[in-house]
Amino acid sequence: MPTEKAHIKKEILIKSDIANVWKVFCELEKWPLWGGYIIRSEWISGKGWAKNSRFSQTVKGFWLISKFKSEPRILEVVPFKRVKWAGTRKLIKGTHTFLFKKIGRNTKVSNLENFSGILAPFVLPVMRGNFESYFEQFLEGLKRESER
Repeated sequence: MPTEKAHIKKEILIKSDIANVWKVFCELEKWPLWGGYIIRSEWISGKGWAKNSRFSQTVKGFWLISKFKSEPRILEVVPFKRVKWAGTRKLIKGTHTFLFKKIGRNTKVSNLENFSGILAPFVLPVMRGNFESYFEQFLEGLKRESER
């Protein structure tokens, strides 16, 4: 049976240089302070933003789920350019990517997630609004924190 795919993408322009935005983003333990839907985030293995490191993230849930936890593995880190991680939950694999692009004195940040697996085409249409809201909250929080 072929694996189905779906994706979400949100972007924001931050009035701050890329070095500062990258620094704010890399402080994973501080994400709950400004990340909107993030309750807790911490490193559980590896050396921070490095390939094969893992972090634990507890986020606000929706519908009948008050919160849920994931423990993704870092797939790729290119400082000041890109971070990619992946995790699996209930027959759905999520591959999350953040892209950072210098635009003059500003920074464009893209927040993308590709979902694959048997349930992805059924679950994502129902949850798309929640995911889009969470992505926007994170980007708005990153913007506020970076522009301080």
